[in-house]
Amino acid sequence: MKKKYKIHKDFLDKYFFDQFQKFIFSYKLSWYWEPHQYHSNDRGFFRHTFYLHHEPRSSHYTSFIVPILEKLKCKMVSNIRANCLLKDHKQYSSTFHCDNTYSCNTAILYMNTNNGYTLLGEKEKIKINSEANKLVVFNSQTKHCAVSQTDQERRIVINFNYV
Repeated sequence: MKKKYKIHKDFLDKYFFDQFQKFIFSYKLSWYWEPHQYHSNDRGFFRHTFYLHHEPRSSHYTSFIVPILEKLKCKMVSNIRANCLLKDHKQYSSTFHCDNTYSCNTAILYMNTNNGYTLLGEKEKIKINSEANKLVVFNSQTKHCAVSQTDQERRIVINFNYV
């Protein structure tokens, strides 16, 4: 795979990121159980939907998500959600998948540092480590998968699909 992705370390202003991270890991955010990540063979996870079907779905959209969309120079949003994987005794990966059937951008903002990661490209398997405040951007038709962590209680990422 030619480098068809871009990594931004320390993507957000430190103060803003710290506030967002503190909120995401607090009891104030509602999480919803999904029995699998992409395919029925995948393990379950928790999600919080910020934006779906042309409208915000979270009361926290304006305070935390809009500033990120402005920094991404987003013109149109497809969906945005937080994904939370729980610690296990060994690492598990989701099925390789594409976020959309049409071409747009996928961005993953890592909310904490852990030994989980994202693999880009089903053949190439480019490993993107989970590091707090790192953002990776790639085409939404790029196959990728999430790999869970064993060293932290939770692995939380924010997944953006946008133009």
